Amino acid sequence: MATEERNRERGDGRDHAAHHGPGGGTTHEPEPLSDLARGTVQRAQLRTRVADIAWTALVIVLGAWVLWSAIGIARETANAWVYCAVGAVLFTVALWARLSTLKARARTRL
Repeated sequence: MATEERNRERGDGRDHAAHHGPGGGTTHEPEPLSDLARGTVQRAQLRTRVADIAWTALVIVLGAWVLWSAIGIARETANAWVYCAVGAVLFTVALWARLSTLKARARTRL
């Protein structure tokens, strides 16, 4: 209520409570994107988000490689054991690094 009153006092003309969507909830206008200049919180969050996406993609690709190699072992494909062993080691290291990063980040946010 206080926000609506402030908007009316300023002559803003935006009555956010009056905008109802088809589901009965209110719709909000999107906030403009903030500056991604050096040293801003948004830039640090972006860097962290990109790293999260990259690590997740790496773990998924290595997991698929191990699974595909295990299927190759079942089909008795040549050198499938080698590919499966290498993929399993890389998958384990990437997963360990990913989980330790998440744990370290959780400790620093407290």
